[in-house]
This record gives sequence, C-alpha cells and structure tokens, in this order.
Amino acid sequence: MKFWRRYLALGIICYLLFVITQIPASNVYYFTKDMLKEQGVTLFGVQGSLWKGNASAATYKDMHFKQINWEVHPLALLTANISATIRFKQQQNSVNAIVSRSLFGKTTVENGRIKADASQLIKLMNIPAVKLNGEFNLNLPLLELTDNKVEYIKGRLLWNNAESIFPQKMALGDVFADMSTSSDGVIQVKLGDGGGPLEMNANLLLTPDGKYDLKGLFSARQGRNTALGRSLGFMGKYKDGKVEFNKAGELSEFGFLFK
Repeated sequence: MKFWRRYLALGIICYLLFVITQIPASNVYYFTKDMLKEQGVTLFGVQGSLWKGNASAATYKDMHFKQINWEVHPLALLTANISATIRFKQQQNSVNAIVSRSLFGKTTVENGRIKADASQLIKLMNIPAVKLNGEFNLNLPLLELTDNKVEYIKGRLLWNNAESIFPQKMALGDVFADMSTSSDGVIQVKLGDGGGPLEMNANLLLTPDGKYDLKGLFSARQGRNTALGRSLGFMGKYKDGKVEFNKAGELSEFGFLFK
C-alpha cells in the first residue's frame, strides 16, 4: 500500500508541476511587472507559457533587447531550484545560458555563451572612468555565485580587436583571460594575447576575502617608443625589453571606477 502511495504522491507532484509550467507567460508578467520595473526591466510582446515562451523586446535601464526566449526546466524544482535556458540579442550582443537559482540563494550559470560590444558593456556596467572598443566573447562552462559573490568560475574571456580609447587611443589586438578556481576558493586568471600590438603574459589571483595579486610581463611588439610602449612604462621599469609588473592589494581600491 505504501508503495502505491509513494507513486501517487509523485504523480500529483508531477501533475502540479505540469500545471504550473503551463500558466501563460503574459499572466505571470502581469503580476510581476511592477517588481521587474523596480529593477529597470520592462518586457514587450510576452507570449507562450511560463515553461517555454518569448518576448519580442525588452528594456533594461536605457538598453534595448530583442528576441528574448526562455525554457524552464521543471524537474529542477524537485531539487529546490528554479532553472531555465535563456537567450536574447541586443544589436550585435547576445546571451545563451542555463541560469539556475536555488531557494537557498545560490545562482548558477552553465554553458554560457555571451557576446558583447565592449563600449556598450562598459556603459551597461556603469563604469564611466573606462572607455573601450572591441568585442568580448565569454565562454562560461560554469559560474556559481552566493549573495552576488563568485564562489566558482571556469571559462575564457576573449577580447577581440581590443582597444583603449581613454585617455588616449591605443590598439591592443586580441587578448584573453582563462579563469579557473582552486579548491580553497581562489580565482586564478591567466592573461595572454593573440600576437597583436600588446604582448602580455600575466597571472592574476583573486581571493574570497577581496584581495588581488597580479604578476606579469608586458611589452609593445612595435617597440617601447610607441604610444603603447610609453604607456606600459608607467606601470614599471623596462628590463630586457619588457615591463615587469607586480601589484597586490584590495579589490575595493577600484570602487572609484563605478562612481
């Protein structure tokens, strides 16, 4: 008898999950639009269901997006998680990732593919002290956050046609950052280049308590007398044609960038 009770309970749970996921997305948005608007998000042309739907357009602050699609994974609810595949575009920018949120406050991003124009991303992140050009391509197999703090990350960030345009315009070429996390929670970032104007071989460590340690060698392939070469000279002294840079401190030192 207990055997059938268990199957009956499982059947009821599965049925309830099916009913919930079939709720029209427009109805869900009707009851949540005020909360989303407080976060700066507005959706347009909402169609489909809570389980699988789309919106023709969306705005986040003063950014406009289109072709927003989502597909909720109902079985994740059995493990106290809300999980969905999310896709959207904004001009040449695009996002494709599986995003999960646990009832205990943990957010997970899996199989992320993110493409973003550098200048637009800086604007979206509200970093007025930095002006960049180029295109960011992020391959993110796994990212785990708790209370908006990174606990684990594995991925590669590629900055194509990298260019700094403030305080002066300088082409850097293609540069990359390979990210991984050690068993003690330290984020390890390997910085390198694709053979362009900037030669870079560096390692960055980010600790869970908000400290950083950057060590590496930097040089301008076209010579130290170029604009890039002279700028690198402000980072440290040249030795054997390369600038050796070693700096450690608190990440809070860079808070001024977001003001």
